Amino acid sequence: MTVAAQTEQVERVGLRARRQGIRLSRFTVGALLVLFLIGIAKGAVEFARRSTVTEPHAAGTNAILIHVLIAVAVAAIVLVGQVRRARRPGGRGPSPWAAPFSARAAGRLGRTLRFAAGPSVKNVARALATVLLVLVVAYVPARMGAQVIGGLDPNNTVNAWGGPSYVGAMLAHYLDALVGFYAACFLLGRLLLPASDG
Repeated sequence: MTVAAQTEQVERVGLRARRQGIRLSRFTVGALLVLFLIGIAKGAVEFARRSTVTEPHAAGTNAILIHVLIAVAVAAIVLVGQVRRARRPGGRGPSPWAAPFSARAAGRLGRTLRFAAGPSVKNVARALATVLLVLVVAYVPARMGAQVIGGLDPNNTVNAWGGPSYVGAMLAHYLDALVGFYAACFLLGRLLLPASDG
């Protein structure tokens, strides 16, 4: 084999490794998208049934200060996480932000719920805790979707966190939703059985 052929083969292997990254789970991404769309439909129904009487704004109900603090804390956590990933020897590896949507995570979830490690008391407790966390993960896109149209009702935002504006309420609720989503995913990542070797 010539040097040029060897170099080309090494470049192809390197390119293939870079392209691999995280393989998304079509089921997970599809399920979360369907839940988001169901939320939009629910929000549209709520908006259609809205009251014609607008509630008065109550001072101190928007919790803007707490959301600014949450945003700063989240930004710091993300920054620290990204800096740690950049300094990791051997490359950054797959993104932790995409991990909940990966086929590997879906496989680990399936192994946990099928009791792949056997039906022990520990694994039954693990499966029950997993189901509760999956419900949180499933609730988040449905709630986010409901706020897209449902939030257009002034009564939904007048005393909401981040309100009384639609944009402020959406920012506050989406921040809360994403923090809750990734917190539940982080706990799931610690709880689920490891991926199968095969």
